[in-house]
Amino acid sequence: MYSIRKTIKFFLSGFILTVLSLQSNAQLPYFFPKTTNFDPKVPSPEQFLGYQIGTHYTRHDRIVAYFRELAKTSNRVHVQTIGKTYEEREQIIVTFTSPENYNRLESIRQEHLSLVDPVKPILDKSSPVVILLGYSVHGNESSSGEVSLLTGYYLAANRDKETEEWLKASVIFIDPALNPDGRDRAANWYNSYKSFPPIADGNDKEHQEAWPGGRTNHYFADLNRDWLNLVHVESRNRVAFFHQWYPNVQIDFHEQGANATYYFEPTPKRHESPIIPQFLYEQNAVLAKYHAKALDEIGSLYFTKENYDNLSPIYGSTYPKFFGSLAATFEEASSGGINRETTNGLLTFPFSIRNHLATSFSTIRGAVAEKASLFKVQKDLFKYAIDQAKAAPTKAYVFGDSKDENLTQKFLELLLTHRVAVHELSADQLIDGKKFEKGKAYVVPAEQPNYLIVHSLFEENILTDSIYYDNTGWSIIHAYGLQYAKINTPSYEKGVVVNKTSFPKGNVLGTLSNYAYLAEYTDFNASKLLYQLLSEGLLVKAAYKPFTAIVNEGKKKNFSYGSLVIPVAGQSIAADSLYRLLKKVSDISGIHLYSVNTGFSSEGIDLGSSNIRSIRKPEVAVAFGQGVTTSEAGQIWFLLSHHLGIPVVKIDPANFSRISLKRYSTLVLPGGSYIAWDKTVVDKIKNWVSDGGTLITFQNASAWAIQNDIVKEKVLPSDIDAARSINAANLNTIQRVPTNESTTAAAERSNFKSTQQDRFDFVTQQDKEGAKRINGAIFSSDVDITHPIAFGVNSRKLFINKNGSTLLAQSANPFATVAKYNDKAFINGYASKQNISRVSNSAAIIHAPLGIGQVVLFADDPTYRSYWLGTARLFFNSVLLLNNNGSVGR
Repeated sequence: MYSIRKTIKFFLSGFILTVLSLQSNAQLPYFFPKTTNFDPKVPSPEQFLGYQIGTHYTRHDRIVAYFRELAKTSNRVHVQTIGKTYEEREQIIVTFTSPENYNRLESIRQEHLSLVDPVKPILDKSSPVVILLGYSVHGNESSSGEVSLLTGYYLAANRDKETEEWLKASVIFIDPALNPDGRDRAANWYNSYKSFPPIADGNDKEHQEAWPGGRTNHYFADLNRDWLNLVHVESRNRVAFFHQWYPNVQIDFHEQGANATYYFEPTPKRHESPIIPQFLYEQNAVLAKYHAKALDEIGSLYFTKENYDNLSPIYGSTYPKFFGSLAATFEEASSGGINRETTNGLLTFPFSIRNHLATSFSTIRGAVAEKASLFKVQKDLFKYAIDQAKAAPTKAYVFGDSKDENLTQKFLELLLTHRVAVHELSADQLIDGKKFEKGKAYVVPAEQPNYLIVHSLFEENILTDSIYYDNTGWSIIHAYGLQYAKINTPSYEKGVVVNKTSFPKGNVLGTLSNYAYLAEYTDFNASKLLYQLLSEGLLVKAAYKPFTAIVNEGKKKNFSYGSLVIPVAGQSIAADSLYRLLKKVSDISGIHLYSVNTGFSSEGIDLGSSNIRSIRKPEVAVAFGQGVTTSEAGQIWFLLSHHLGIPVVKIDPANFSRISLKRYSTLVLPGGSYIAWDKTVVDKIKNWVSDGGTLITFQNASAWAIQNDIVKEKVLPSDIDAARSINAANLNTIQRVPTNESTTAAAERSNFKSTQQDRFDFVTQQDKEGAKRINGAIFSSDVDITHPIAFGVNSRKLFINKNGSTLLAQSANPFATVAKYNDKAFINGYASKQNISRVSNSAAIIHAPLGIGQVVLFADDPTYRSYWLGTARLFFNSVLLLNNNGSVGR
């Protein structure tokens, strides 16, 4: 009898659980119209969260918690942590596969890695295909985060035969939030301003996300532009996981404008990378038929072969291609809230979620069906890379600078993270007039499986198309401004393989001094050393002219522009305490300090010269709020905080009218619009500069400073400005009407003349207008390395990423143009012939003294995406070395 009661009780409990499950999963038929076959032991997102998906934006911690619940209730699911964000949010990867596959997961991984070795045989069809679905790299493209929950639930709980076959035939990874910090910023906004009932009017605050928005990470960096640069912690964690597996298929889920439909690849051929083989793009077209079928079945409109780059490895949809993965971008129209009016009708959050969910499943379905082809594509990609390397004129690249060991190691670290094969330099070499020293320089062979990434790091691509979605010049060696050379002979020597970095360990060379200590300023970390010294309250000076000092028991050593002098006299601490402090600071920065016992130099200026000037500790403020270019504000914040350790004060532009600037030595204005500032604010800033402040401006903020007469410099017209001028001239012609001619007749006559000169087919408008942009092309400039802004730079040739239309005329002051674009300045990327001509010989950086203060005008963004270190160091110098009581340029 007991066993019968037990059986009945068990049956009833299961029945009740099933009924409750059906009642609490009312929306599942909308998302999963073809099946109801779910394991009731596995909770749906709705059951776990307590609300229907699409009615609320799910916080990241709840997303993580749900996946951990899936792992508890399903043996198909496993969660691993790959790192944390700046705001301490967990980055996770969720693995979905059959229990049998998971039990031998490491064996599967090792088998799969054979695909990236050109000499090993290809995998057979019995091997699992590896798929990675990456959601929410842009935090406010929020539908995909909710999609990850539904995709995870389906893979964990669905008991249909097809799903079971997927799990046997594949290893599926879900990254539910590539940008957790940005996602929560966006989720909090949408949840804070949603209404009951929802408001679809696009003017409602729910749909008008305020500055800085949730697109970016904590430091306002676009993580979908960071796959090659690897500046940020989220990217480094993610790429490390990628290189453990090299997925066969990797999808990057995005959102686009509300009035769009749905986009999936293939992209336009004109936007394909010139170094990625065509067969990989063709395979993308094969998978596209699965996506089309999935969207057709639910009646969703879509488009392909338009917009969106497939060009450079900076993107999550392109970087994996350089390693043989079939990577792609999916773009869904964004409701930017619970629902929204659009030209296609009412767009709801659940509708956006369902579209991405459909293509998540079509990706898995297509990858499983086409896995033999995917294995071949990945294998052939690495064979192709070897063939391309053999055919290329450059056989190896040498990089490294004995004067800049920290930057050399930083670049080496980037190469190793990308799994590029690097060797030590076997002996000192002189190549193209550049000296490379053994132990401080490295060789990168072209002929290696990862040649396509090597090419992206070192080579220059001249692009012919005029319309690109984003940056067209991304050569990292130029961004770092690091010494390098190409070897074009097939026979060259290379040392042992390098597997790890060897950052220099700084020390005080020599015994305790009662006179002074010196430090060279040529290393990238010298600015870090300088700020650490200043933050310790030490008296520090910089040399404005070179000298040769006697160091280390009579040895002579040359010290160039910007070299640091730390006298023992005048410090607030005793000589022995100073010595110990300098040893600590040199160790942290990786920069050597040299002990000297005399101020008499064997050559050049002596240590008591007036050309060795004291530096004040800077107090830095940055305009930070509505109107300011978000990315530039974040880059300034990130670089000054993370590299120099400066606590940057972030001030909203709306507050400038009521605050005092007296406590700050330096004010940075990123690009943006400062039109809201009236004459009172302009005069306040101008007077503050005249009293000794340093104003640093980027791009159109530089134009603003000139237009508001803060400095007497000139802005040049760009191609865009020239087009506007032509249009304005045409309008003025219409308005100047002769007395004997009617307004209508004059307008008709002027219009006729204009259309004769400037008539184009309507369909070409995007190309014609887009060609006027300067979108991240690389230009070369000549930089005055004797100027404090360029102290420590080892070459007059400076590469600049030009990513805006601001053009500055050279200063009338012959000593004020710190950097000038060369006569033949264009190096890489795309820029129109007109813009190339206009950029040539224009000013890149101007230093304009004002009263006892100064203004530094950057025509471009020197902190570009936080990896353009060659120009970032000039920005650091503007912050640190001009802060010396107005003595520069006097």
